[in-house]
Amino acid sequence: MKKVITILLLALTSSISFAQDDSSATPPATTFGGSADAYYKYDFSEIPVGYTSFTNTHNSFELGMVSVEASHKWKKASVFVDLGFGGRAKEFTYNDNQYSFMIKQLTFTYELSDSFKITAGTFGTHIGYELLDAVDNKNYSMSYAFTYGPFFNTGVKAQYTSGKFSFMAGVSNPTDFKSAMETGTNAKTFIGQIGYVADTGSAYFNVTTGKSNGSPIRNDDGDVIAPSDEDKTQFDFVATKKLGDNFALGFNATYANTNNNVDGDLDGDWFSLVLYPTYTFSPSLLLAYRLEYMDTKDAAPSAGAIAGSSIIGNTLSLNYKVGNLTIIPEFRIDSASEDVFVTTDGAFKGVNTYALVAATYTF
Repeated sequence: MKKVITILLLALTSSISFAQDDSSATPPATTFGGSADAYYKYDFSEIPVGYTSFTNTHNSFELGMVSVEASHKWKKASVFVDLGFGGRAKEFTYNDNQYSFMIKQLTFTYELSDSFKITAGTFGTHIGYELLDAVDNKNYSMSYAFTYGPFFNTGVKAQYTSGKFSFMAGVSNPTDFKSAMETGTNAKTFIGQIGYVADTGSAYFNVTTGKSNGSPIRNDDGDVIAPSDEDKTQFDFVATKKLGDNFALGFNATYANTNNNVDGDLDGDWFSLVLYPTYTFSPSLLLAYRLEYMDTKDAAPSAGAIAGSSIIGNTLSLNYKVGNLTIIPEFRIDSASEDVFVTTDGAFKGVNTYALVAATYTF
């Protein structure tokens, strides 16, 4: 009997010890990282301001953005913080106060299981092929599809993964607003995605619908009464395919429809088709080409100066890697069906041609 009691006491003591060890285990360390970019651009058309994001300069050395990221995971919960410093971050968060230091992303994630998780906070859009950080793209300049699509959402989303398929659905503040208080309404944006990832390629069908991501509407006293007078629904398809060891292909097709709540004559739609072939010569040398057709012939006036026209964009970029540094010489020609590009002397042209050299670095 004494042996039995002794064994039971040892077992109980061991259980308590293991429980204490588990509860007092040291959480994993916080992971830090980041990137930086800069560029010089010369516009042969002498057009200082174009209609795509982040490179609206001429004959000037420019700092892009410094990104500082931190992440931490403990058991089923994790947090991700992404801060941006510079003009690129300022343009990205254009509805916030106009500072060059911005919270780009801040997310809290809880994994209910290995296949199902919920994320809340501010996160980059699921729409489109290109990403905000220059280090994540092969072309330094941005497409029209990126510029005229959504940038980010602030809300909550759920994602379920089953084998090669994934499903995401969520609800957020109006697109590109971190706070619903900035919009003066209770309007919400709904987002969704169906994804498929295979060994040599992937495909995603994306959707977003809600208030347009334009400037807020204000009354005579300057108070915000709505994020915009338009509702916007966008359907988007992104696919990638690796064809052999050296050649890869990306594709993005996106369509957006805007519905004006005040004047139906201001309704419109636009679409963009973008092809992204890349060829890898060596681990340190890659050639990237982007061909885009942007059609805004039936777009609403909110599309700005390019409404009523179409644009074909050709961008050729060389990526030369030296460790974590990537040097990107790039040449671009945009041809519009109408004279929409404004030169330094106030004239209008249908073609915009420029070259730039960019540098990106990851750390």
